[in-house]
Amino acid sequence: MKRKLVTSFGLAVGLLMICAPVFAHHGGSDYDTQNLLTLKGTVTEFLWENPHCQVFLDVKKDDSDKAVNWGIETLAPAVLKRAGWSPKTLHPGDQITITLAPSKKGTPIGMIRRVVLPNGKELTGGSFGGGDLPTQQ
Repeated sequence: MKRKLVTSFGLAVGLLMICAPVFAHHGGSDYDTQNLLTLKGTVTEFLWENPHCQVFLDVKKDDSDKAVNWGIETLAPAVLKRAGWSPKTLHPGDQITITLAPSKKGTPIGMIRRVVLPNGKELTGGSFGGGDLPTQQ
């Protein structure tokens, strides 16, 4: 009887250890939400896919012709759809202005807050549990 109890307990603990990563989800702690950044650039790619859509944007550095490619994370497609987005919202070559929470590590990645489309329409990045933060440039 004791052996069955120990075996059952061992199996339960093992199963929980294997399943725990399924429930894990990253947060926004990698992003500086207090110091938003506004960038103007050219869309190179827009991926409409789960778990997060992605916007890739070439941003020219100061006066040089060299561009830095930014990877900008959004929320899930369902959240963006409720905020007015669609898979056809952005296209390669579109000139946009985007406000994001940049990486705390200084790498060219960020989490979207809002975007101004080529036609002047402004969209938010969806709900971030606390609303959009004010833009700081």
